[in-house]
Amino acid sequence: MTTTSDGPDTSPAPGMVECPICRVDVPAGKYCGLCGVPLSEHQAGDGPHWLRARTFSAAPGQHLLTPSITSSLFPHLSPRSRKAFLLGLAMLVAALIIATVFRLPAALITVASLGLPLLFAMYIRESDLAKDIPRSTLALTAVLGIGLGVIWVLLTGAAVARAYGVPLGAGIAGGRIMRDGIGIPVGAMIIMLVPAVVVRLSRPGTREALDGYAIGALGALTFSGAATLTRLAPQFTTGMVARARPLDGLLVEAGIRGIAVPLTAAAVGGLIGAALWFSRPPSKVGKNRGFVRLTLISTAVVVIAVYAGFGLIDVARVPQWLQLAVHLTLSLLALLALRIGLHLALLHEAQDEMRADEPMLCNECNHVVPDAPFCANCGAAMHASSRSSRNSRREERPIRLAEEAPTGEIVVGLTPGYSLHSGSFTAPPPSKTTFRWIALVLSTTILVVAGGLVGLSGLLATPSARYVCPPDCGRPPMGQPVNVNPRFIAADGSFSVSYPSPDSAYAVTKTDNSVTAVFQASDGGTLRLFSEPARGRSPRDIANTLLKQTFPDTKIAYEIPNAMVGYQPGYGLVADCWPQGAMSSYTRMRVVVLVSVKNDVALVAGAVGPYHAFGPDFGSGKPSAVGLEIALDMGKYVNSFSWRGDPPR
Repeated sequence: MTTTSDGPDTSPAPGMVECPICRVDVPAGKYCGLCGVPLSEHQAGDGPHWLRARTFSAAPGQHLLTPSITSSLFPHLSPRSRKAFLLGLAMLVAALIIATVFRLPAALITVASLGLPLLFAMYIRESDLAKDIPRSTLALTAVLGIGLGVIWVLLTGAAVARAYGVPLGAGIAGGRIMRDGIGIPVGAMIIMLVPAVVVRLSRPGTREALDGYAIGALGALTFSGAATLTRLAPQFTTGMVARARPLDGLLVEAGIRGIAVPLTAAAVGGLIGAALWFSRPPSKVGKNRGFVRLTLISTAVVVIAVYAGFGLIDVARVPQWLQLAVHLTLSLLALLALRIGLHLALLHEAQDEMRADEPMLCNECNHVVPDAPFCANCGAAMHASSRSSRNSRREERPIRLAEEAPTGEIVVGLTPGYSLHSGSFTAPPPSKTTFRWIALVLSTTILVVAGGLVGLSGLLATPSARYVCPPDCGRPPMGQPVNVNPRFIAADGSFSVSYPSPDSAYAVTKTDNSVTAVFQASDGGTLRLFSEPARGRSPRDIANTLLKQTFPDTKIAYEIPNAMVGYQPGYGLVADCWPQGAMSSYTRMRVVVLVSVKNDVALVAGAVGPYHAFGPDFGSGKPSAVGLEIALDMGKYVNSFSWRGDPPR
């Protein structure tokens, strides 16, 4: 500002303009170097000034709502590096598909649990965050994430496995919805954030939102990777090739475990980490408090809703392809929330001091611009690059060539118009991480780890039992006589059936037309004895309908020959299912369904429990295709059924 005879001169200095938003003189350009808003006339689609929706802070060539995974997950990267990391993500997806098509569970688990965490570690190296954040802090974050992931699965694995024993034809219990559908996933989300909270409280250091993002995402990715590896570890005992599982089930598992779960973990962990490290500048501490509070509450609601949605879709009985679609949709929602959160943090956090008279190279557009919090040419936030990068560019600033504009005048211009003390600077510095390097590291790590796990699978897999009779002739099941068990009579008197006595190893519950008995010993399992109106349907149709309703994605192992219920000829089947979901542990479940119809009333016996191959040391001691422990005790209840009017037995 200068003084004239008419009073103070408020016109900007040469090369400076007044920002219409922050009311400060800033270098002329397309964007305000202090607050980042466009200096040109406001356009439709820009959104409010505080949002600046047309230009993403970490990748100005993209709209805020552009669904770009690389610029959202790897905000520090330059445009050249983003292409290499995008190809790295595509390589991980291809590896998942190959492992699935060839039915290699060890390779699938390796890619799903280690793929994205390893790529994120390479991002930390590429972006120089390993120089900004002490290596001990990064190591502490990773160790906490891995340890908590393993401990969480070990603590909740039994509860989740018990939840798989859904009674055939029964509804979803409210307690299961609260515990397994909301409690366990939201609890996992809270535990997943512990590494970031611990680091934030114990090692405050310099506070920049993207540092917090990196720590939060790293802790969440190591947590989810360790949890995935622990939950799927039982697959190692099934052999090197998963011949029994349907291919579509393996594809769904790969999509949920290898894509949806790690993407969501990185987005949620990074978003919370950025919020923990966010600090407002002194000039804005008292401004827009309501907006800041609303943003924080909205973020918390979105995060909780995403993880609650994971849990609810896991306990709901929906086809697995719909389950995968919902998981991927929730992941995209989490990525969108992350993108908006990082954008707002970069726009509104405390920035470096502006030196409008000093030139600086912008990593995003490769223009020489005044040293300010935002690039005057493209609007990129300078905090979207590491402190190491910013410091190195300030130590060796561009200088204008002699034939260019007068000395001291800083204008937005292309790099070839400037030089560095070390020589001409006509192109952006090469990326340290190329796709060739990413592919080499990912493929080597995955092949080494997967090869080790494949070998482990071969060692742990037990060969099929061989029987020699005698002496391996088995033994007949020695159960109690049917007449010592209590008898259930339906409320309408349409049927009756015996059920386990109160002093047995079963927990029994009854409704008007059903008895449900949960086996509480050994492998566990659930037995349900109930009736259903036949409405002219055959036993086969009824059995298949009940199976489809309760377990939408099953593979029928075999049909039971000469099936009978209450000594009435009917239909029976044995099927397998593998529960899918973000929180589910690998378990092969076996389902047995028997149905007979008389007087247009269908009597149904259904059993479900973990598959366990019978052998000399398990089950009846003789070979059996059923592979379900509770089936040994099922027969005496199945044939105790009586319709109304049947003679006493």
